Amino acid sequence: MGSDGTAWIHETCLAWRGEDPAALLEELMSDERCAAFGPVHHFLVGAALMTCAWPSVHHDGAGLSEALAELDSRAACVPGAACAKWGVCGAAASCGMAFAVLAGNAPLRSKGWSEGQLMVSEILGAIARAGSPRCCKRDSRIAVRAAVPWFNEYFGTSLRLGELDPTCAVADRNKVCLGCECPYYPQAQAQA
Repeated sequence: MGSDGTAWIHETCLAWRGEDPAALLEELMSDERCAAFGPVHHFLVGAALMTCAWPSVHHDGAGLSEALAELDSRAACVPGAACAKWGVCGAAASCGMAFAVLAGNAPLRSKGWSEGQLMVSEILGAIARAGSPRCCKRDSRIAVRAAVPWFNEYFGTSLRLGELDPTCAVADRNKVCLGCECPYYPQAQAQA
């Protein structure tokens, strides 16, 4: 199980039954233990994808707990503000880490390497086009939605996306929120 700070993510993922990583992401992000911003998103984004894909990739379902622990360990290496300091959003990196864990990627293993890199580059482009830093919830939603087709194609999963535009519950806590320019902003959805 993860550190005390992420144990709740492990518990939620291990109890989850479903093929919609966006729905699992929303459940994780709405938990009172989930900070509005910060490196927790570097783990929970990939955890949502990996949890939903795991039963299709590993038909017996065994090993998810260990895979989540590995993902948690990798995510812990991505600091807060990686988007500004490294030029790489932690939510996109989380998708890449989940892809790599599921694919069994290794430094000298070519199978899966290019696909994971291409997926992350596409996710980073989608996040960059969103227009502003400092919104981990928005970027997490974008990342999961952009990763699903890659997971389905490469792993042969049947991941699906339910509600496309969930309403942000933390917009009022984000001083640099894009407001109506964000598809998840409550008033923007009311105007749509």
